[in-house]
Amino acid sequence: MCGVTIAIKGLIIKSEAVERLFDRIAIFSSQGKWEKAENIIDMLIVAKPWDKRLLLAKAKLRKKMWIASGHEDHTLLEEALQLFSRCHLLTGSIEAGINSAILLLLSGRKKEAYKRADDTARHCRLLIMENETHELGYYAATIAEVNLLRGRIEAAESWYKTALSKNNRVSDEVLDNMNLLLDHLVLEPDMAVRIREAVGA
Repeated sequence: MCGVTIAIKGLIIKSEAVERLFDRIAIFSSQGKWEKAENIIDMLIVAKPWDKRLLLAKAKLRKKMWIASGHEDHTLLEEALQLFSRCHLLTGSIEAGINSAILLLLSGRKKEAYKRADDTARHCRLLIMENETHELGYYAATIAEVNLLRGRIEAAESWYKTALSKNNRVSDEVLDNMNLLLDHLVLEPDMAVRIREAVGA
């Protein structure tokens, strides 16, 4: 989406304006103004219905709404899951893959969650083998998330450390996913501490 001019109902919106709209989405989302953020996303999706960045933005917004509900609104959870799954199906997005796997697990669909997570990890390893080094830290963090989802604590710890060594920090979204998984999994306290230390939390 970055650097792309789009047309909405005959109105041309240049790439700089599109980026400003994404800035507004981020601001509204951080303020909990969900409807305003979603209105902008939906306006852009009309012009670019298969755009990965837009599909992810809508899915991540719904996930934030679910988290803000204290994990109580199961309708929001299901909507976020469906949006991430659709994005993964249409674009092959790794981010959509791991998020949908996590939400599948949290909604009680362990078998589906494991399959989606394993598929996503394979995708990451393939990209690492193809020397996609500029995203190595993110791929490592995603593989860590897959291992944590699977309950493979030592492997998760190792991959989180690799991710941290590549980027000096992991993203807030990776931390959010880690916390969601740690809240869901039944771990010994020292295991949870090790995972948090591995990401510098």
